[in-house]
Amino acid sequence: MIDFFMLIHPFILTWITFFIGGFAFVIFQSSRNEFDLSVNEIRQHFFPFNPFKSTSVRMDAIIYLFRKLTDFVFLMPGLVIFTFVASQSERLMQILVGSRSGLSVTQLSAFGCTIVMMLAVELSEYVIHYFEHKVPFLWELHKVHHSAEHMTPLTTKREHSFLQFASGLTGGIVKGVPAGVIMFLYNLGVVETTLLSIIANRILLVWTLDPLKHSHIPIGLGWFDKVFISPHMHQIHHSKTQAHWDRNFGTNLSIFDWIFGTAYRPSRGEKAVFGIAGYSDSSLNKFNTLHGAFINPIKRSYKRLAKYVPAGLSQNEGAVKP
Repeated sequence: MIDFFMLIHPFILTWITFFIGGFAFVIFQSSRNEFDLSVNEIRQHFFPFNPFKSTSVRMDAIIYLFRKLTDFVFLMPGLVIFTFVASQSERLMQILVGSRSGLSVTQLSAFGCTIVMMLAVELSEYVIHYFEHKVPFLWELHKVHHSAEHMTPLTTKREHSFLQFASGLTGGIVKGVPAGVIMFLYNLGVVETTLLSIIANRILLVWTLDPLKHSHIPIGLGWFDKVFISPHMHQIHHSKTQAHWDRNFGTNLSIFDWIFGTAYRPSRGEKAVFGIAGYSDSSLNKFNTLHGAFINPIKRSYKRLAKYVPAGLSQNEGAVKP
């Protein structure tokens, strides 16, 4: 099963999950006589808008392609930090404990290590996502993601590239410590340890129907909403309705939202109104250009960040030196 998930290209796996999960939801709704099973009804549930005419969807595709070509540049610092923290954590364990324990890697221990890395990944993503909403200069960059008026699986990548620095650095620190301990206990390298988190993340993306999180299909996971972020829960996160603000920051797991009091489990049929509170349709549409999605957020973020610079320092920087 793991080999199957790892062999399929993420893009293909995303759209397979999107359509299979979506069709299953449509058939389930039809069996409850909530609507007639017709081609038009099915289309409406997948895309209650024209994806070929939507400027929001078009911008999603542009950002997706741009990030596919450039993400390695912005993620590289995070990888360096992760490698450094992991190696230093392993070295600290050797100083405190002694030589490596040399425990054998069994299926059970590999599963346990995968769970540990999965929790570390989820915690780091929860933390940075929380700060992206609460820290003004980060929020100006994160607005690009929330400016989507229509949601498709491509919206997952609708994010300003500069935020990859922040998420990479935070993730490198949070994930590096448990990775170093695992490397010490089982005599593993950084590559093997990183692979554990990649496998766990790939499986979680399928289990939690991740491609449907950025869609108009409000699927909940029932009791499992206490553990996982369902598509409906993440759609609520994108809602500009006040009761939905700053809720459900988790990527795949909801446990940290429940622990820190940011969880919101929507009721059946509860609607999410996509966009940013206080922004008109015309204001949101300004994000659907290269300048509006990449340049303007940097300018607004800089202005927010400049407020934290002491007045005397900024004046000295602007003064002409003799």
